Amino acid sequence: MQKLKKGPALWLVYFILFAVSICMLFPFIWMVLSSFKTPVEILSMPPTFFPKDPTMENYQVLWQKFNFAKFFANSLFITAICVCAQLYTAALFGFVLGKYQFRGKNLIFMAVMFCMMVPTTINVIPLYQMMMWFKWINTYKSVIIPNLITLFGTFMMRQFSENIPKEMLEAARIDGASEFRIFHKICMPMFKNPLSALAILQFLWTWDSYLWPMLMLNDVNKYTITLGLGALNGQYGTPIEKMLAGASIAVIPVLIVYLIFQNRFIEGMAGASIKG
Repeated sequence: MQKLKKGPALWLVYFILFAVSICMLFPFIWMVLSSFKTPVEILSMPPTFFPKDPTMENYQVLWQKFNFAKFFANSLFITAICVCAQLYTAALFGFVLGKYQFRGKNLIFMAVMFCMMVPTTINVIPLYQMMMWFKWINTYKSVIIPNLITLFGTFMMRQFSENIPKEMLEAARIDGASEFRIFHKICMPMFKNPLSALAILQFLWTWDSYLWPMLMLNDVNKYTITLGLGALNGQYGTPIEKMLAGASIAVIPVLIVYLIFQNRFIEGMAGASIKG
């Protein structure tokens, strides 16, 4: 890869990257700082960037009055189950589609690609009808089970599986390893990078999901953190400072997951996009 030589061009690139970074980070920093402001200060004109009299009252009210701890725990429970299942099923289905030859393989892969291109909102009505038939409305099953499989993850892992040398798998079969053992003992360790990248993406998408949980969950005690934030708007007016505090809390798990898997994220995304 060609590198830029030191000079005006390189400094211009640095300046552009710095400016873009500031534009992206500024709303996040403002959100966190504003979560420590009082209701009067957050609506004051002209607005202040740093809180004049920092207070933890917004976080205390969320935790005690709005039962935000319950919303947080519900989101962790749903997201953990969904992401773990998605990672395993994506690795398994991607491995099968990438390394095995069987009748209908291409047809199945075409179906996966076609379903990926269909907007998820189109599936809302039939899925809602199915949940009514199963009598799963207002249960965690209605939120978790439809999200146990990820088509994007299946496609991504299939692309990565094609890079695994066939000779390695044949050698394992000659040594007497079963297909089940080959997948878990040989392939899964090789999937660390793409699975790490997929874990970040799926955690973010599942954690931030709003539409489907809103349709399925009617009991406030079963609300996820996104539904809890939505409930703040309108039920007790529009407490902007408390909504910002809740949003600051909601970002924490996403940052933690990214920090854990960041070293493998770029390698995983790049490896899944290259064949041969």
